Amino acid sequence: MTKSLGTIVALGVMLVFVWGCQPEKEQSVVLQQEGKPQIQHPDSEPKSQEAEPQEVESEQAEPEQAKPEEQEPQAIEVQEEEEEERQSEAEWEISTERPAFYDACERIFTTYVDEQGMVDYKTLRRKRAELITAVREFDKVHPAQKISWTRNEKVAFWINAHNIFTLKLIVDNYPIQPRWYLINYPDNSIMHIVGGRDKRYFKVMGLEYTLREIEREILMARFRDPKIFFALSYASMGGAFLRNEPYYPGKLDQQLDEQARKFLSSPRGFRIDKTKKIIFLSDIFNWYKPVFIEKYGSIKKFRAREPAVQAYLNFIVNYVSPDNVGYFESDNYVVRFQLYDWHLNEQP
Repeated sequence: MTKSLGTIVALGVMLVFVWGCQPEKEQSVVLQQEGKPQIQHPDSEPKSQEAEPQEVESEQAEPEQAKPEEQEPQAIEVQEEEEEERQSEAEWEISTERPAFYDACERIFTTYVDEQGMVDYKTLRRKRAELITAVREFDKVHPAQKISWTRNEKVAFWINAHNIFTLKLIVDNYPIQPRWYLINYPDNSIMHIVGGRDKRYFKVMGLEYTLREIEREILMARFRDPKIFFALSYASMGGAFLRNEPYYPGKLDQQLDEQARKFLSSPRGFRIDKTKKIIFLSDIFNWYKPVFIEKYGSIKKFRAREPAVQAYLNFIVNYVSPDNVGYFESDNYVVRFQLYDWHLNEQP
């Protein structure tokens, strides 16, 4: 009996011991799942189950880390575009010293225009590819380039454009076919090109201009210098002499003075009939009456004359001989205006 009781007690102790150890195993599993303690057996099943989620998490993290790397090429492209713009601006600044249209115009004027402003239209028509090139150079000028130009650079640009476009207009219609209803103009006159000056468009810096717009809205309205009008070619015998070189900013004032002097030394611009006591002036003066009055009307000379004639005479005295100036001051004459000669300025 005593032996049996002892056996029972021993079994009870063992059960208690086993039962007391069971919660520690469950707690160990829970802690391992939570990942807090480090598992002592790397090859155990719980570890292999835990390692898989960690690998998945690392694979999902890679795209997030790659996002900044994907944006880097875009940033590089932006930087490259900005650098190209800066380089382009630098090229514009350099090109302002000698834009390409000067060379193109120089080839045309020196080759096909003589000292008297007469044009070899026949040959120029055969070689019109050179003229087309010159015309296109004015459209290639970037507006940002023009912003930095001086006044003389802008004036030279627009005078050259006007004169080259006038040559292009004539060549495109050469030989000019007369219109029977325009009997007041010579058969070879630019006036027989209907709409030639106000409906034919030429591209400049991406915009379209007519010859009349360049003359009136730009050269006349913006720069207000009467000397400019003796530089503009109307492809006619009554107008200014076409110069056989382009107008350059560095010597623009000298060139314009030479143009005014040459025009007024010719019968087409000014002459005196002392027998009849008449001073004859070109009708061009009346075309630009407001500009002459604005510039020379306030000079206190020739005040007995009407305002327009007073302004014309104040301008002319700067370009004629002292004898003619003395005659102006005699006040014993009348002023008449000559009929404009619209014959084409064509070489024989």
